[in-house]
Amino acid sequence: MPDAGWTGRVLWVVLTLLLAMPAFAQSSSETAEVAVETLGAQQTIEVRVGRWDPIQETYANWDAIGGSFQISAAGTVTLPLIGTMSVSGLTPDALSMDIAQRVQDRMGLRGDVQAVVTITEYAPIYILGDVGAPGAYPHAPNMTVLQALSLAGGVDSVSPQLLRGERGALSSMGSYRVMELELLRRLATLSRLEAEEAGTDMVTPDELAATPMGAELMAQERRIMEAQSTALASSLAQIDELEALLLERISRLNTQAGLRQEQLALLDEELENASSLVERGLSTAARASNLKRELADQQVRLLEVETARLNAEQQLNETRRDRLDLTNQRNRDRVQGLQDQRAAIGELRIRMETEAALFSDSMRTGTGVVSLSAMTSAAFQITRTGPEGPQTFDVGRDDRVEGGDVLEVTLRAPTDNDTIPIRRLPEPMSGQAPQPTLETPQSVVSPDMSSKPSSDQTRKVPPS
Repeated sequence: MPDAGWTGRVLWVVLTLLLAMPAFAQSSSETAEVAVETLGAQQTIEVRVGRWDPIQETYANWDAIGGSFQISAAGTVTLPLIGTMSVSGLTPDALSMDIAQRVQDRMGLRGDVQAVVTITEYAPIYILGDVGAPGAYPHAPNMTVLQALSLAGGVDSVSPQLLRGERGALSSMGSYRVMELELLRRLATLSRLEAEEAGTDMVTPDELAATPMGAELMAQERRIMEAQSTALASSLAQIDELEALLLERISRLNTQAGLRQEQLALLDEELENASSLVERGLSTAARASNLKRELADQQVRLLEVETARLNAEQQLNETRRDRLDLTNQRNRDRVQGLQDQRAAIGELRIRMETEAALFSDSMRTGTGVVSLSAMTSAAFQITRTGPEGPQTFDVGRDDRVEGGDVLEVTLRAPTDNDTIPIRRLPEPMSGQAPQPTLETPQSVVSPDMSSKPSSDQTRKVPPS
């Protein structure tokens, strides 16, 4: 069983490491750019004070001096033996050194007094405004505005003023915006396919030229067009190289076949002379037999050359067929793409007209007071109490909040330039059903829908 001296040395090493950890954490935080947490009002801290006795080789923990303490609203804390201390704005490390020095001076000790201060509970943060659940929430070190919003349920997505008609209007408006973006994308694709069909450069449609994202969509389609042209040219170049190699092989095989035929003619003539000499008894039959075997061998080799030539000619035909199939497939895909895009664009225009009519009809059945908070951006402000009093300033989603901060979330109101094209239903005459009239800007209508919206019929909403 370890003795008391050995246990004291272990406690001394552990305490030394605990005291060194804040400095190491501070160095790491500088590298990771993490804010150092400071002490403030409404925080709860735990204080541990002790001393290493080098004679007894033991560590004495003074529980009477330490304990759990809450920082007052004035930023002070009252500790036994020391009294009231102002700790607001100090780091736990700085307060640890201050407590150790005061205890040492108060007790008249020469040194070896250590103190450790740990934040056990942080001051709450208060979130109010256009959020799902306003209220007070616990704070954690390095908390950002976005993390604080997640505690409060996020930005309020539906205004309490939104009634049935307005819900339908916003639903139609959202569907209209999605279809409008899809229409613009398909118009850019159609422009690329038409340019490929005509063999000319792409022309930006007027509807795309009138929108900020039109240039980006056209640039994307140009990159697709260039990539496809490069891929087709590369495939055709490979086919051309293979065709040239096959033609060269066929040419050489033809030359080999001609040489074989010449050798066969010479052997045939030599065999005829040898046979004549055998008949007259001037030569042996073995000579004629050897010539016959050599003649048969040359015929086999000629057949192999002709077979290789036929195979090369077959590969050449397949290569030319691949080129034709590649070109035809490209043409079929382009024609099919043109048909699909034109059909989809026509369907989108009809659906957009329908959603615009539903939007107008929903506006007539609602209260006429539409809250568009769900489609606006949020602004964030923090009110922080410091030595000079409360201060309010704007923050972003990634800025940090501190304990005691009051975070206010405000949804910006739509501006005068935020408009949406709608279909307005005119007031029906007596005995007649309402008939929808299209009021849509030129950027989202087909050539036969060129009417412009009047100022009193265009509802102001945020941009898509």
